[in-house]
Amino acid sequence: MSPGSTAATPGSQRDFFRWVHARLLAGDERFVRLGSVQESLTEGAEALAASVRRSLWHVTRVPHWQEARAARSLAALERRRDLDTRYVTDPRSLTRLPMLAGLHPQGRVAHVVGPLLLVDTRLVFVGAPHGDQQAGQVWRSTSPAVVGAAATCFEAMWAESAAVHEPGEEPTFTPRMVDIGFLLTDGATDAEIARELAVSARTVSAEVAEIVRRLGARNRSHAIALIGGGTH
Repeated sequence: MSPGSTAATPGSQRDFFRWVHARLLAGDERFVRLGSVQESLTEGAEALAASVRRSLWHVTRVPHWQEARAARSLAALERRRDLDTRYVTDPRSLTRLPMLAGLHPQGRVAHVVGPLLLVDTRLVFVGAPHGDQQAGQVWRSTSPAVVGAAATCFEAMWAESAAVHEPGEEPTFTPRMVDIGFLLTDGATDAEIARELAVSARTVSAEVAEIVRRLGARNRSHAIALIGGGTH
């Protein structure tokens, strides 16, 4: 069965995920279940990043900070000009994770039904849509029909998306601030962060103070909670 046979509009994001849902329920062997999104990223993101040759198209709905941490090696590819890297997330992600825009400065926002990751338009990872009983799980497929449908879905989403930053606008958080943010949520002290980033402890202290200010946090602990997706 082809993707288009069950979708009124093959490029529709919602119809694509409905088709995926139906195929998963039917036990379609073109989809290989990997486990949770976070576990899959933690175990395989670095190897996957090393395998990318031409393109990486990534869609997240409203990720957890742990998922963003696990996918850092994929985000790092966005700095390579020899690759076609694109990242789309739901606008709510930027509210939940204030440093996400700094991690993906060239990212775009759009309404997102479910997570999607395409590598070189030869391999796709797709998650169950929000609200599905299998939400949070991810499947892998190399089927040309599945990859083609996913690519069509992504292109339509990309065309409808909006830039996170206006041309010439700098992200609120610099790459080093994002690095510090990850380390802060790991429980690292200023001295430990300084050793990890090969900078002085004084520099780290100043950066942390600036992070607290830009977040509008009450103090360091409050800033760490906000970085990790906590409430105000």
